Amino acid sequence: MIVIDPSSGKTGEAGWAEFEAGTPTAWGTISIPFSKVAFKRFNNLGKILREDFPAEYDVLMIELLKGKYAKLVLKQSSAVFGACLNWEKVMMIAPRSWQAIADRLGGWIKRDDVDAIYMGYAAIAFAEGYEPKWKREAQEAFLAELAKDYNWKLEDW
Repeated sequence: MIVIDPSSGKTGEAGWAEFEAGTPTAWGTISIPFSKVAFKRFNNLGKILREDFPAEYDVLMIELLKGKYAKLVLKQSSAVFGACLNWEKVMMIAPRSWQAIADRLGGWIKRDDVDAIYMGYAAIAFAEGYEPKWKREAQEAFLAELAKDYNWKLEDW
């Protein structure tokens, strides 16, 4: 699985994390060269993705961007990720959903690559049966067990 936290345009970077068997194996950020022309930025991003991420992934996990607060350029950059990466299935996760899980797991800091890792953790938690309607104690116990089973890195970054 590859997880992408698309660039908001503030940093010019997008976070990414690769997962194998439920555990992150590589992560980092993609620096997107700035251009005042959006299509030039998207072209630059496409070139980087095709060169640096040639593997085929079983799942592309990307943040769900919708509603009036999602910037058009952010939605467009997400489309570039979807078009340029090789994947079999796509999953999208709302920011509030993965951030709630990050809060319950602990160790999360606001950084593009760490965001991508925790988005992946959230995807796995939902796939394993995590239920947002459980009481917080039950959620935390479930997530602690997953973190132990998958040997997730939760310490300070």
